[in-house]
Amino acid sequence: MAHRLRSKVKAAEAGAELAPVSLVECRRDPHAAPAETAAERRRAAQRRSDRHQGVVERAAIQFRGKPALVQVVNASAGGITIETALRPEPDETIGIALEGQPPRTGVVRWVRGGQVGIAFL
Repeated sequence: MAHRLRSKVKAAEAGAELAPVSLVECRRDPHAAPAETAAERRRAAQRRSDRHQGVVERAAIQFRGKPALVQVVNASAGGITIETALRPEPDETIGIALEGQPPRTGVVRWVRGGQVGIAFL
C-alpha cells in the first residue's frame, strides 16, 4: 500500500493527472479474484417484493414428515421467515400451510438464530 500511495504522491508532485485514490483500493490484493459488482450482490434491504409483518401470525409446516406449528416473522409473495427451534438444512424442502391459502412447498434458503428463511416453489 505504501509504495502505491508514495508513487501517486510523487506523480502528483511532478504534475501528472491523478485518478482518485482510496484506502480500499490500496488494500486490495492484486492477486485476488475480481470482486463482484454491486449489481451481482443482493443485500437484505433489496427485496424482490414487499415483506408483510403481522399479516399471518402462525403457519403449519411439514418438516421431515412431521407437522409443526411455527410463528411467522414476515411473509412476502416469494417466501416467508419463520421462528422455530427446528433446525432445517439449507436447500431442504418444507411443506407450508398458511391460514386462508392452499398448502405450498418451499425451500430453506437460510437459518440464523432461531429464524428460517423459506422461498416458495
